[in-house]
Amino acid sequence: MSTVETFARSRFAVSRPAFSLMVILLESLVIVTTSVVCGFGYSQLVHGVPGEIVHYLGAGILVSWGFAIPFLIREDYRIEAILEGKRHVRRLLTMWTYTFLALPLIGFLTKSSESYSRGWIMLFYVAGFAAVLLTSYVIKRLLVSWIEAGRISRRKLMIVSVDQDVRMTTRELTGRNSCAEVAAVVKLDSRSDRNNGEFRPGDMENAVTWARSLNIDDIVIVADWSRSSNIDQIVNAFTVLPAAIHVRAASVVGRFARPQVSHVGDTCVLSLKGRPLEPAQAVIKRAFDIFVASLALLLLTPLFAVIWAAVRYDSKGPALFLQRRRGYNQRVFQIWKFRTMTAMDDGDTIVQARRNDARVTRVGRFLRRYNLDELPQLVNVLRGEMSLVGPRPHAVAHDRMYETSIIQYPRRLNMRPGITGWAQVNGLRGQTDTDRAMSLRLEYDLHYIDNWSLGLDFYIIALTVLSPRAYRNAH
Repeated sequence: MSTVETFARSRFAVSRPAFSLMVILLESLVIVTTSVVCGFGYSQLVHGVPGEIVHYLGAGILVSWGFAIPFLIREDYRIEAILEGKRHVRRLLTMWTYTFLALPLIGFLTKSSESYSRGWIMLFYVAGFAAVLLTSYVIKRLLVSWIEAGRISRRKLMIVSVDQDVRMTTRELTGRNSCAEVAAVVKLDSRSDRNNGEFRPGDMENAVTWARSLNIDDIVIVADWSRSSNIDQIVNAFTVLPAAIHVRAASVVGRFARPQVSHVGDTCVLSLKGRPLEPAQAVIKRAFDIFVASLALLLLTPLFAVIWAAVRYDSKGPALFLQRRRGYNQRVFQIWKFRTMTAMDDGDTIVQARRNDARVTRVGRFLRRYNLDELPQLVNVLRGEMSLVGPRPHAVAHDRMYETSIIQYPRRLNMRPGITGWAQVNGLRGQTDTDRAMSLRLEYDLHYIDNWSLGLDFYIIALTVLSPRAYRNAH
């Protein structure tokens, strides 16, 4: 039997497209204003005159367009994208940097590069990005408060359920910060016609008529995926409406962040995850690793000599510590580190370093505190066993332990391990003595693998050197 439950409609509020337009205009206004203020201030301070407003106004407009267009193409100005955090700091910084890298080319083509000083460009780059970050934060807070106050028009959803409890789905769809409301629930009984498994005549027609009268934006089908014929019936019936149609993800699909429909040959498939790096991306990352590692080894040779001598003088044993680790695709390699402990464990049982561990030497404590013990891994990078940035490799014994208790753990090895990583610059260093501690670190590692970019590598390297959080929990 088919039943329908209705809910209160949203009161009049700002439409979603209107809010997105407001965001674009506000962001552009902030960028242009920052350009003019920086131009006036820099020119007045350096040259004693305010400068010509038209130059800074024009540059601000160009930068605001160049900055906005990629986000428009990716539809990142949508309310849902803002709430999901797609315009995060790293993406904003990447787009902002690319926009400024294009300025010299624009200046050359328009023969206007002589009108702008390098000092003003640098000032505008720093101040403008700070202004964009602040604006982005204010916009998200404003959006959340408007949603809670009912000032943003909500997407109207109709849930179509086939023998399923929809209470959890309703909570998920209309949770905190969601810009959607369930306007109707249609409950279909697939057992009403046992001969052919179809719904009772009239059920689908009534549901479609009801959706049309409510101006539904989205149809969400909640059904067991094994009942493909039921899902086909519902999809075929609702395609006559100008509404988006969604099928609630099965448990296996819901584990992945961005599943998408694609084609392999003539076969339509649901792609749950792609390769961590496409061939071109792998070449770019490897070239970056080789260049930076080679340069770092050349510049840091004197420091290596000092550390080598200090380790040998401080305690008995070799200056270098080698241990088996698993790398890309579970290939075992020997990691290079400056020795920081009296122990040289590399067997089936390895005791992790703890806070105030008596095995850590005096020099070793200093090296671990500032990540200096990891520097020899630049050699591992040149040998192709590691990358500058990636999930930190663990001892083989620890890998064997965690891969049996944490189902996603082996995914860490889908990319070369790194000297530093996204988890480490977020303060997740030190001992992982519980599955929960390792699961939290794994969450950051998988985020890095699923969202890799060269800009993210630059960002992580900068944080490794400059951020206090990168040195937290070092022992």
